[in-house]
Amino acid sequence: MRAYGLVAAGSAAGAVLRVLAGWLAAPLLGDAWSTVAINVIGCFAIGIAAGLMMASPAVARWWPFVGPGLLGGFTTFSAFIVLLDGLSELEAAFVVVATLGLCPLAAWLGEKAVTRAP
Repeated sequence: MRAYGLVAAGSAAGAVLRVLAGWLAAPLLGDAWSTVAINVIGCFAIGIAAGLMMASPAVARWWPFVGPGLLGGFTTFSAFIVLLDGLSELEAAFVVVATLGLCPLAAWLGEKAVTRAP
């Protein structure tokens, strides 16, 4: 039960942070590209968090709050999909490629930034 509470609390905080980040980024990047940027930043942070939390069992117990909670609430695949509707076909294709290419890469780079190779 503890994990559910941690995920719920983290999700609420992450969603608020996501909205605030969107308000700050949208005037500079537009709605679609600000969503891509937020998702890439969130994926990088998830990689960092995963790498750090795997190294310490004491910290790993907070993973439900940080991973699926806070950072899961911060990143948003649903907003990404909705925003594609208002774009030209070419820009929508670029947004899809950027998101699907950069988000996994960012998560991997984040994890590698805080872990040592064997």
